[in-house]
Amino acid sequence: MKKKILLTGASGEVGYETFKELLKRKDQYDIRILNLDNKRERKLFEPYLDQIEVVWGDLRDPNDVRLAVDGVDAVLHVAGIIPPLADKCPALAREINVGGTRNVVAAIQAQNPQPKLIYTSSVSVYGDRLENPHISVGDPLQPSDGDEYAQTKIEAEELIQRAGVPWTIFRLCGILTSRLKIQPLMFHMPLGTALEWCHRADVGYALVEALEHEEVLERIFNLGGGERCQIKAKDFVYKMISLYGLKPAALPAHAFAIKNFHSGYYADGDELESLLHFQNRTLDGYFETVMRQISAVQRFFVGLVPAWAVRKYFVRLSEPLQAIRENNRQSIARFYGSRRNFEVLVREIQKSMRPIPDSV
Repeated sequence: MKKKILLTGASGEVGYETFKELLKRKDQYDIRILNLDNKRERKLFEPYLDQIEVVWGDLRDPNDVRLAVDGVDAVLHVAGIIPPLADKCPALAREINVGGTRNVVAAIQAQNPQPKLIYTSSVSVYGDRLENPHISVGDPLQPSDGDEYAQTKIEAEELIQRAGVPWTIFRLCGILTSRLKIQPLMFHMPLGTALEWCHRADVGYALVEALEHEEVLERIFNLGGGERCQIKAKDFVYKMISLYGLKPAALPAHAFAIKNFHSGYYADGDELESLLHFQNRTLDGYFETVMRQISAVQRFFVGLVPAWAVRKYFVRLSEPLQAIRENNRQSIARFYGSRRNFEVLVREIQKSMRPIPDSV
């Protein structure tokens, strides 16, 4: 007899990969998704309506969630508001990430037997790890100043563990998606940050594979891509902009924050890999994919843009530099620690005559 699985957040990057993985195993699972009823969502899932069940509803509505959870064997709870939207709309992030999770838990509690819950949390719960980049599950949860998203994830984790339902929590590292792009959030990241990535398809595989592994129950795991997906932020940024035809000299190093981000290398990531065997893609493979998606003509014309113009664009895009221009003391403290720290950084860059000094 097939198991019935509820997936939330099926239209997101990770959620959609999870959805596709479930479809590959439709001989094992009956698939139900909870999705907002709008034109975009209906268009996305219209080709699959003969293969899945859709509950058109809102995670914030307890009645919609109860209907979606009724009669399922497991819930893959992937839905959530992530940065940068979570930073811009913290109240909405709390409604979805905490309130929505509370509704899911309550609906599970009302079932007999109770379906198991697999929840996606985030590396952001560990906070700033510049000084100690190797992360294990038992490390303290210390979200960075101003990181409302991380705080909502911690609260959601806590309510899940207190609920008395069968649960598993995966703390996801950075996700390699089809839409990684230069955006203001990039400049929140110190260039010395240790980054671990995981391809969205590997995450989707892991979430579905976990349905068949009872040994993951009542446990928290760090989910990352492993050593082949680890890189320093400076090197990652260098590589990505060069793929688009830009030179590293175009990057103003002072536009990047020097503290209060998150991420690191998962010291215990092999534990989950030994159970689920999901780490199938590498960072080098991702770079090759990006390279194929950008035409030589596009790279040529991007390369013609003067470095000063590119730098000016990046300066305008940087929220840390915006804080300096506006003398926003709270944001300056968050990104640089103090204006004095920023001024020291600028002097060091000028002295080194390098766009991105190793010390940053």
